Amino acid sequence: MMKTQSSSKPRLANDTLGNDALQALYKAYETMPLADFHIFAEGVVMAGGGKQPMKMAICQSMQGATKEKILTKAQNFILAGMGLGV
Repeated sequence: MMKTQSSSKPRLANDTLGNDALQALYKAYETMPLADFHIFAEGVVMAGGGKQPMKMAICQSMQGATKEKILTKAQNFILAGMGLGV
């Protein structure tokens, strides 16, 4: 089970992902087939800051997921890193 952020304080001192990453994620969602989007979303998560075990758990939870679920997981990772309490 994934844990969510308990406060709106950014998880990272220097956020490595942000609005540009969200826009790229949404564009990829609209244009890429599922397999390509899955690879892209995992790349976004792995490029973000944070601890490796958490990033690996998020990527593992994307295995076999629908395109919408993959979008949600990657989007929530980005938003949580920005301190938006997802």
